[in-house]
Amino acid sequence: MSGLEPPLRWHGLAKAEQLSGIRKSIEAWTERAGLSTDLSQMVGLAVYEAMANVVEHAYRDDGIGNLDVELYHDGEAVVAVVADEGHWHVSTPEEQQHRGRGLALIERLAAQVTVLPSPTGTRVRMRWPASAPPDTRLRFLDAVTDAALSRMGAEAVQRDLLTRIHDLLRVDTVTVLLYDRSGEHLVAGPAVGVEQHVSRPVRIEVGAGLAGRVALNQKTTVADRVDAASVETPLWENGITALVAVPMVAAGTFVGVLRVGAGGDRTFDDEDLHLLQVAADRLALAVQAHTTNAESSATTALQRSLLPSRLPAVAGLDFAGRYAPGADLGVGGDWYDVFELSGGRIGIVIGDVAGHGFPAAVVMGRLRSALRAYALDNDAPEIVLDKLDRKASHFEAGVMATVAYAVVEPTAGRLTLCLAGHLRPVLAVPGRPSQFVDAVVDPPIGFALRGRQRRSTVIEVAPGATVCFYTDGLVERRGRPIDAGLDELLRAVAAVPSETVCTELMAEFVEGQSTADDVALLVVHRTESA
Repeated sequence: MSGLEPPLRWHGLAKAEQLSGIRKSIEAWTERAGLSTDLSQMVGLAVYEAMANVVEHAYRDDGIGNLDVELYHDGEAVVAVVADEGHWHVSTPEEQQHRGRGLALIERLAAQVTVLPSPTGTRVRMRWPASAPPDTRLRFLDAVTDAALSRMGAEAVQRDLLTRIHDLLRVDTVTVLLYDRSGEHLVAGPAVGVEQHVSRPVRIEVGAGLAGRVALNQKTTVADRVDAASVETPLWENGITALVAVPMVAAGTFVGVLRVGAGGDRTFDDEDLHLLQVAADRLALAVQAHTTNAESSATTALQRSLLPSRLPAVAGLDFAGRYAPGADLGVGGDWYDVFELSGGRIGIVIGDVAGHGFPAAVVMGRLRSALRAYALDNDAPEIVLDKLDRKASHFEAGVMATVAYAVVEPTAGRLTLCLAGHLRPVLAVPGRPSQFVDAVVDPPIGFALRGRQRRSTVIEVAPGATVCFYTDGLVERRGRPIDAGLDELLRAVAAVPSETVCTELMAEFVEGQSTADDVALLVVHRTESA
């Protein structure tokens, strides 16, 4: 082993899609360092497992955080360190049914493993003597954790992975059944072996058959016998006598079932089950990464389609708006809207649906459309939000959103505002300190107010004045009280044109900062000539 190869160091966000690239860098480093094939496999797999643990567990309650990887040798041993800034998580016995095996696998692969948890993160240090003993099963473990998993969107790649399991375990059938949460059933995915050639149902109800029971209890299960009670496909007619189903779980989320079968006198021992669970874990992580990427793209497209591409030109008023996805959680349910109403009035909306990702964006789209429809038939903002609340409470069970809806009369300089749990806008008047508008704040949308009407407040907007609407992502930061952010916002908003306010606020509060939530900002300025 050469002693000249410099250390490998990597620093970035702990995202599943990053792991394959880091794995390639590790493989290239071990090759340049002259490590034996067996030692290279052990190092690569152990470091991959440690990184996967960070992705799945370290930031479970805090969004996405950092991952640090270091790999070096000192002439006598190879040393790898994987570190995070999250919280050490000890798996419960129940979680260990489908999680928490990563550390056990690392301990099998490395000669020495040291885990150093602390309040500021966890460091996993692995060490191998220069001549590590070979493991004849490593080629299987290596096969199910290589870079192909990062491209699990393509059925051809899934089939390639299943083929590896089929060949390396010498089984007769391997199939993936993906969980469809919307319908509470499993959807038949790619298959290799016998199941390629037999008719399979498109859907399997949770609880039905071997795979359905695994979906229900999320525990690896071996069928005592293969018949109509254990499998919905007539595998017994094709010589399958042993069957095992393994849950696919990533970051605590169940994504599907890996099912493997064999004929003859073949049985599945504990080592087979352990290796299949490793395969299912890595497969689940890759499927989740692909789903997250696809969902993120769809969410971004939906968000862009719902935000106004151009704000209306209104005599006496100028508008400006901004939207920025959160650095930690990405696109969510924040939105703003400006639209014309009868009698020259203008409707102004800003809102924030609880949650993130595609589900929040979809709900946001429905609330936005409903609010526009109610605004056309009702002049009073409080009536509009009352109808929106009843609609959300009836058709969007469990949904919660904060909304500010205002109707502006440009000529009169009058703004009628109703707040449903939303932060109060900032009013900046020339020659006076900026202040939060003196408006009542009623409960958020989704609370189904019964026997109690929402209230609105009339605000005079003098010529030259500016009103700034925003979502909490603008002022909230991890580890800092929201009041501190609100105080900063109050000092930052001035009675100047809207575009200037937006530009300055984004520069001060968003650009270059790690915002945990997405940000929506809408500013209206009444011109001096109004």
